Amino acid sequence: MAVSLSNLRSLCTPYLPHGKTPTTYSSRGSVFNPRTKTQFPVLRVASKRHPFQFGNHALMGGLFAPRAEEEDQDKTIRLWGIIQKWVEFVGSVMPGGSWWSLCESEEEQVAKPVTLLFALRRLWKLVEDDRWVIFVAFGALIIAALSEISMPSILTESVFSAQNGQTTVFTRKSQLLVILCLTSGICSGLRSGCFAVANTILVRRLRETVYSTIISQDINFFDREGVGDLTSRLGADCQRLSDIIGNNINLILRNVLQGTGALINLLMLSWPLALSALLICSLLSAIFVVYGKYQKKAAKVTQDFTAGANEVAQEALSLMRIVRVYGAESKELGRH
Repeated sequence: MAVSLSNLRSLCTPYLPHGKTPTTYSSRGSVFNPRTKTQFPVLRVASKRHPFQFGNHALMGGLFAPRAEEEDQDKTIRLWGIIQKWVEFVGSVMPGGSWWSLCESEEEQVAKPVTLLFALRRLWKLVEDDRWVIFVAFGALIIAALSEISMPSILTESVFSAQNGQTTVFTRKSQLLVILCLTSGICSGLRSGCFAVANTILVRRLRETVYSTIISQDINFFDREGVGDLTSRLGADCQRLSDIIGNNINLILRNVLQGTGALINLLMLSWPLALSALLICSLLSAIFVVYGKYQKKAAKVTQDFTAGANEVAQEALSLMRIVRVYGAESKELGRH
């Protein structure tokens, strides 16, 4: 449909500023030659009751409102993630949690587990040539334990005799208490010294036995086992095993004697109090049995990891030139 020139001019009438002449159009030429600055009308939507204007603050708020909501959601998600990690950590360190689990480090047992009596017999064979040191240590332990058990009752009698004005009884009990204190101190020192000597003897004999056993193995054994692992067995494992006489047996016998004496004194004073103490000791013993089993597994895992770390260190230090050439220091540190 053809549109007349007059209608086209009426529709496309430019907006002219005040005092400017209109632009003339020639129908003969096809070139548009404006003589003035042309301005097109701007559409303004307004109402008498509800005027609506587009401001910069409305435009910016519309653009950044979704972004602020996304940031708030991200902060909430991160906060919940942190709370979840803390809850999982607390649950893992509680009794029965995954932090206490050693299942990942358990390996198939090749040999039969060693019993306590078998281990004590083997240890006794190592120190039987110097058995007099063990006998002196146990004798000093018994005398020191009996002296410490007798001190509370004698101290009580001396206090009561002093309150009642019994000078002779107080003097006699005080002298006996001083003698027991001196005896306990001397025997405790003798016990510690003898057990330390026995511990040193045990370490030396144990390392000699282990080393003689290692060097008598077949060549295939050295192909399977690493040098660092074997040196760790000679060093850390023998030292850990020697603590059985120096610490464990010493403390076990001492606590058994002192606990028995304390229980007898409680039975003489008040049997309900003795029964309550016996009940508490039974509960603690059950807890210690469970903890002892876990500690046994943990000690084995600790020694295995120590042996592995020593093996890695032995390999890296013996081949340090190759490690330095390839720049693998950080990798070897991670392996260790």
